[in-house]
Amino acid sequence: MGTEPAETCYFFVDDSNIWIEAQKFAASGNSRMPKLTDSDSDPRLRIDVGKLIDMLRKDRSQGASFLYGSRPPPNDSVWNAFEKYKFKTKIYDRARGKEKEVDNSMATDLSHAATDLSVRAEYDVKFKQQKANTIFVAITGDRDLLPPIKRVLESDIRVEVWAWKSGISTEYLKLNSEDGLLSVFYLDWIFDKISFTNFRSTRRSKAGKIDPSQTIVLCEFADLGGDHLESFVHEQLIQLGRLFYTTLSKAETEVFVEFPKVKNIEAVIHKARELFKGVLTVLAWPEYSSRFREDLPAMVETSNMYAPLTDDNDQNSTDVTAKEEDKHVEREVKPSSTTDPESGRRESEEMQGLNDPDDNDGWQVAARSDLGRDHRRGLRRTQPCPDRVRCKKRGECGYRHSDEERNLFRDNPNLNFQLWKTKKCTRAYGHSSKRCAFAHGQNEAWCLRCRHEGHYNEECRYRSSEPGR
Repeated sequence: MGTEPAETCYFFVDDSNIWIEAQKFAASGNSRMPKLTDSDSDPRLRIDVGKLIDMLRKDRSQGASFLYGSRPPPNDSVWNAFEKYKFKTKIYDRARGKEKEVDNSMATDLSHAATDLSVRAEYDVKFKQQKANTIFVAITGDRDLLPPIKRVLESDIRVEVWAWKSGISTEYLKLNSEDGLLSVFYLDWIFDKISFTNFRSTRRSKAGKIDPSQTIVLCEFADLGGDHLESFVHEQLIQLGRLFYTTLSKAETEVFVEFPKVKNIEAVIHKARELFKGVLTVLAWPEYSSRFREDLPAMVETSNMYAPLTDDNDQNSTDVTAKEEDKHVEREVKPSSTTDPESGRRESEEMQGLNDPDDNDGWQVAARSDLGRDHRRGLRRTQPCPDRVRCKKRGECGYRHSDEERNLFRDNPNLNFQLWKTKKCTRAYGHSSKRCAFAHGQNEAWCLRCRHEGHYNEECRYRSSEPGR
């Protein structure tokens, strides 16, 4: 007895259908990750293309294979991975932010391949056998692809449709029950085997830095470093159910964690301190940055932001490297010719403070141009004020303030915003809690002792500390 010819898979893959629905599935809590409470999509998701193809191909051979989608960024590793697995990529430009031509291209190739096999099979026994052993594997759930798939089935060619359960048209399920040539499978079933989560940053922000108002710093680790450090941090932070991204410092002694969707970073800091209690130190960005004379430490170069899947207008920005900034800082704090180096350092820092109008309520001493200071001042204008509505300069500082904060400063010229939300509101309902200077619950409460939200002064565990400013 001779062995039967091996089955051959023709692959037709809709790139957007894979990624958009996969990111939604990853955030839903149905996978190995807890449900995200602040996002319905997890852009950190990554799919191992090799494992995906192996899982779908099984022990069959791979025939003609196509990947369809919108034009990716130049460094898109996913498309490169598909090309490595002998996929012909068909890329189309978006029009007004919408995907165009992708479905039509995939439909055309499905119909053409089915017609070509059918015509050849009519006149050649070899192709008749080839057609009988060919299976079209389509990764899509779009109803727009239903007509060409029906055309393939009418040619007596078997079809496997793989899709996410949340993103497949019910018409495929109806067709599956009517025709034995069609099989429908869910990618949900193999999610854990084909995917992983990448928590590291993937692109620079427009400022070339992280967002201080959304960032916490983890430091002072015990016997941890490098990849082991980040793995441990990731395992703990996923318990928060929040979208976060991490950046490891060059010295591998700190991990910067950004929560882009969180509105109350103080609450996150409180929970993080509970998670890492006795293992590491969790600092708010103002606490960490106060150790430096610069706005951002030199080891921070990248942003913890992922490029959204649908973001096609990401513009390159001009970045001044952290090394250049560090050089300016070294020149500023170098001691002058004195027998006391510490005295020289203090004198240099005092002059730096006098020359910066952002730090001296508008007073300025004439001095030579300081490129390092000017650069840092320019960076501050692109970053939210760490004190936000409690800014002692009422928005006249060097940082950026939101429209809501500026409106509050304008409408309440005599209000001391450093006491904003530090006491309970005693007014009856019917007024706007956002514009009220008093707290409407612990979530809004601000503690002057530890300078964190989530509790009042009298509930602070640092009762023995001096009150804040």
